Amino acid sequence: MKSRFLYMKFLGLLLVIIGFSYSITSFNNFFSFIFKTRIFTENLNIALVLIGLIMPLFTFIYGVYFYFYTDFNITKINKFIFISNLIMGIWGIVMLIFKELYNIKNIFIFQMFEFNHISFAFCLILLAIMGLYGCFKYKY
Repeated sequence: MKSRFLYMKFLGLLLVIIGFSYSITSFNNFFSFIFKTRIFTENLNIALVLIGLIMPLFTFIYGVYFYFYTDFNITKINKFIFISNLIMGIWGIVMLIFKELYNIKNIFIFQMFEFNHISFAFCLILLAIMGLYGCFKYKY
């Protein structure tokens, strides 16, 4: 195997592991809120919270796709990998900026970050940088 395949397989495996673990923790927090076993911010909008729970699931599903299809038909996958890494990076930056600002927590739209841990933002940014590096380095 060439080094690019090993790097991309390793990155796909990291995406799967991190996406799966943060999906479990985010949904655990969500179900704790639903069943009233843990108290979070009151008056949460469930639709916005569910939008925030999509990103850990996206990371997991994208990791499975990334792991199995990075060495299959590189020309068609290039745009999808690049755009998906940009989405992950932007989501991580936005989450990092708005997650811990106490004045903004009461604003309606930023409730979607309520059940995601702040370390997920750091992981998304790091994985996006690694994916973009792989895209440019190995001409994906």
